[in-house]
Amino acid sequence: METIESLKKEIAGLKLAGDELNTAKPQDRFHTIFEYSRLANKVISSDLKIILVNTALVQLLGYNTKADIIGTRILDYSPENHHTHWKLLQEHLWQKATPFFSLETSLIKKDGTIIWCKVTSILFPDREGQLGYTVIEDITEQRLLKLHKEDFISVVSHELKTPITSLKANLQMMGRVLERETIVTEHLVKMTQNAEKHVTKLNYLVNDLLSSTKIEQGQLTLNRTTFILEELVDDCCSHIRLDGKYHINYRGDPSFTIFADRHKIDQVLVNLVNNAVKYAANSFEIMVDAEHKDGLTKVSVSDFGNGIAPENLANLFDRYFRLEKDNNNISGLGLGLYICAEIIRIHGGNMGVESELGKGTTFWFTIPDSKPLIN
Repeated sequence: METIESLKKEIAGLKLAGDELNTAKPQDRFHTIFEYSRLANKVISSDLKIILVNTALVQLLGYNTKADIIGTRILDYSPENHHTHWKLLQEHLWQKATPFFSLETSLIKKDGTIIWCKVTSILFPDREGQLGYTVIEDITEQRLLKLHKEDFISVVSHELKTPITSLKANLQMMGRVLERETIVTEHLVKMTQNAEKHVTKLNYLVNDLLSSTKIEQGQLTLNRTTFILEELVDDCCSHIRLDGKYHINYRGDPSFTIFADRHKIDQVLVNLVNNAVKYAANSFEIMVDAEHKDGLTKVSVSDFGNGIAPENLANLFDRYFRLEKDNNNISGLGLGLYICAEIIRIHGGNMGVESELGKGTTFWFTIPDSKPLIN
């Protein structure tokens, strides 16, 4: 209801502006366009003093009236380390007489919030001298997305480089050993296992990237079949059992079946078990439980590690979220649980987590017996 009313007001305002434009003189037309622009507008003098502002700028900076801003200097709203941006604008417009100048900078709102802006300025003559007409566009959201993208690329580069470097070193060592020896030694077997481990990690990383892209493009599809859950647990956890350090205990009915996409549920279980190993490294027992009730299959993966801080639980399924605060040395792209949650969602199920500090964590998901694909 509020949206409809605001649209009505905006339409009325535009009609009023149109009527004023049709009857006004050129100078009045400029003031009408200036005032009704949805982007923040201001006029500044050569000393960066603000002479004129529109309502959009007042709202952008969080003030109540134009009088709060007119007469101040734009530097009053700029973080000190960004004063050079406005000095550069000042130099280009008034010293070099550049007719058009654009930059990205940040401004401080009345409540202290920092926003990122794209500032576009032109120089125009006035009886008081040359003035700068500036349009300010809030690009805070785009800026944050750009920073997230840059951070993500940096993380991906690091995560891919580590196993590739180790894999290359193992292959080089294996090559040198094979040049000297013709029999398979224990040392050679160990290097082969290490190489395979790094290839497996690369495979997980690439699968996460591909799955994330498919989710974003709405192309994640399901191929449902009926399969025995215990067999899937045995298959997907074999890489953990090979290390001999961790024990995966399935506590459901051995003949328990589930109707779902076997490959994608495998992906979910692998991710949850890998997380248990990664985040609860000293918990050598991982429990997988399954139960069926009221048309739903519920699968749980539990560890007995340190648990997860309550303030982090709500963000665990967000894309790119990583528990860096509690686990500075933990690797990963921050995509795994996000992908898991999306896989379960398109199955028509739900996913959640329960954790208690000092006692461990349980991730669970539900799959309905039969439900149409969720887009």
